[in-house]
Amino acid sequence: MIRLALKNIWARKKRSGWLLAELVAVSIILWHLLDPLMVQTYVNSLPDGFESENLYRIELNEYPSVSSFYRADAGEREQRIENMWHIRERVSRYSGVESATFQIEALAPGSTACLLGRNAISDTLMSVFTVHFVPKSDYFTTFRYRTFEGLSPKQLDQMDYHSSEFVCTDPHFPGKSVLGWNGDGGNKVRVVASLYPVKMRMTLPPQQVEFLQRETPENAWAIVFRLRDGIDPDDFLPAFRDWAKNELQLGNFYVGNIESYQDFIKQSTSSADYDYLMKVILACFFLFCVFFGVSGTFWMQTRSRCEEIGILKSFGATSGRILRLFLFEGLGLVTVAVLLGCVIYLQYAMHSGLYFPQDVYFSQETCCSPYVHYWYESFKEHFLIVSGVVWLLMVLIVSFGIYVPMRGISRIAPTEALHEE
Repeated sequence: MIRLALKNIWARKKRSGWLLAELVAVSIILWHLLDPLMVQTYVNSLPDGFESENLYRIELNEYPSVSSFYRADAGEREQRIENMWHIRERVSRYSGVESATFQIEALAPGSTACLLGRNAISDTLMSVFTVHFVPKSDYFTTFRYRTFEGLSPKQLDQMDYHSSEFVCTDPHFPGKSVLGWNGDGGNKVRVVASLYPVKMRMTLPPQQVEFLQRETPENAWAIVFRLRDGIDPDDFLPAFRDWAKNELQLGNFYVGNIESYQDFIKQSTSSADYDYLMKVILACFFLFCVFFGVSGTFWMQTRSRCEEIGILKSFGATSGRILRLFLFEGLGLVTVAVLLGCVIYLQYAMHSGLYFPQDVYFSQETCCSPYVHYWYESFKEHFLIVSGVVWLLMVLIVSFGIYVPMRGISRIAPTEALHEE
């Protein structure tokens, strides 16, 4: 069957050559469109490392010294810190609130700014994101981080930290535990727990993060709180906003915007979400055109071979055998075309690289990790997976263009096929 299909392709080499050229061009364009779409879709499907559902954020503002509302007695550092603790306590005790914590500066999962630093627990060159938290402020339970190894989030929030103790994500080093004592240029640090990687930027995959303690919340920009399960946000938020504007104005602090944490995240991903949507629309439009263009070409080619089908049936070929023969021909053309298209695109990829999620804080250049965590980070695996998807899509499109007309033509009698021709 395969040998006969190859002979038919060669016997019709002029027409097959034009089909092959068309398929090669389509496969190259399809490769270019699918590469970023596949990678970004995969990244978007990865777990965040924390739960943003039912999580809300209260922006804290402070009156400047030139304001008529400014209180000099509340401007001292100790008083500011005490007032921030009181605000957090008031939020955490509000009916329907499960827990509340501080967001130190803009360094938080899904925020618009992240601090990129070098790994602190090994001499291995590795870039990690840094997040600061205040001990005893329910930070880990409020964000609902998932523990990979070591203490639970609740235990992390209850413990007293020493200066050498901190929390990080795992795997910092695949196949190795980060718990315990590790060297850092002669100093000693102790990892008390490791968490699953966290999406610091939602357009990027879960990253390696080091959680470093802050003694005080004086640099907190917001209070983040979590609603209890079963609480309806639509019923909760109107009353809470009215209460917060009156009861959380303490010292020189007053409440700014109150929003869901998911809305807070969208502020940093709006541009990326728009780009992703445009890529999806462009890819769908191209696939729509390819589907009708390529499958239509094979549809016409198949219908023009009624005489050949009649001859095959006159020699005893069954409808199923004829259908398989034509499908093998299409499969052979598609395989050769995709192979040629991928080889051509490989030359471009080796010069310009394959798609990699880019960010102002995180890229292939700034990421110093020597380990491969995701399939698209390996050039070979990345290229083979996208090539396989391109081949599969082309096979489905061409098979549709062959199967539908063949299903009807292969059932007619040989005399009718020859007479119609």
